[in-house]
Amino acid sequence: MSSSQPPSGERNPLGLDELIAILVAFGTMGAILFWVTGKNPDRLNARNWQFPAVFSQPAVTPASPGILTPESPSSDVRSPGTTLIPSKSDVAPVGPLGPILPQNPPVGVIVVPPMPIARSTPAPAITNPAPAITKADKPKADKPKADKPKIAPVRFSDVPDKYWARPFIVALVDRKIFAESTDSKFRPDEPMTRAELARLIQRMSDDKKPIRKPIDFKDVKDKSPVAPAIDHTVTTGYLKGYPNNEFRPEKQIPRVEVIAALASGLSLKPSTKATKILQVYTDRAKVPKWAVNKVASATEAGIVVNHPKRTLLQPNKTATRAEVAAMVYQAMAKKGQVPAKSSKYVVKSLKLPK
Repeated sequence: MSSSQPPSGERNPLGLDELIAILVAFGTMGAILFWVTGKNPDRLNARNWQFPAVFSQPAVTPASPGILTPESPSSDVRSPGTTLIPSKSDVAPVGPLGPILPQNPPVGVIVVPPMPIARSTPAPAITNPAPAITKADKPKADKPKADKPKIAPVRFSDVPDKYWARPFIVALVDRKIFAESTDSKFRPDEPMTRAELARLIQRMSDDKKPIRKPIDFKDVKDKSPVAPAIDHTVTTGYLKGYPNNEFRPEKQIPRVEVIAALASGLSLKPSTKATKILQVYTDRAKVPKWAVNKVASATEAGIVVNHPKRTLLQPNKTATRAEVAAMVYQAMAKKGQVPAKSSKYVVKSLKLPK
């Protein structure tokens, strides 16, 4: 006999299998939603949602910025626009990277910020930066350059261009060997004194070391302006004194003494018999015996200069300033101090059979 009582209004509690099925269903829906939002985050924007026709009516702007409601109050279906959304103050500020997210995303949806948009046009790389322009690099205005002062050639009113000893004189004046001419005159034909020759030798051989002891000449005072030059020529072997301990500085010097002094200072010696070398001179018999070897060695070295005739030595004639200038220059050329000059008045020794 069946019971006549009506069924009870109480609902049976859900079983364990039903709860597991519901959790699995919600988990599956959540996974699908997470996958969809990860593929295209822009779909979370409410503006891109497509609603059914029932919600295609124009919506009324709600009074509260946080709630959207459809126009018809009788509708039982809720659209996503009616979901409560947090206010503006509850949304965490978004950094400057990437586009600005909508202020009112749906509740319960994980917001994934989009990847930052790369710059469309990369900035040009600076490979060779332009160097900084300094004050020194700035272009300067062209200024007129002053002409360099030109050294005028040596001009003496008494030494014309075609004078026979002019090349020697000019070269020695340029080198300050002759330094006493101050009135545009050289006085080439004036006689040379022993003191003047001592000055010239000192200037041409100031680097030579002494080889003899100085001599205290009784006719040369210690305070004399020529005393240092005389001491230099004596100690370096160029000049000697006379008997009675005299130097005779004001004595006019003969040509043979000039030749002998230069040969002695350069330590020249003849390569063969002096008598054979002196055969080049027509007046060789006038050479003093004490000076034969000196004159011969100076002749071989190309120091002797004779004017107006090359074969005429004139050993005992007083030497002029021009003749001394020519022979002093040739002595410097022998030492390698100056280049040798070609002149038809420079004596060349004869080629004699050995």
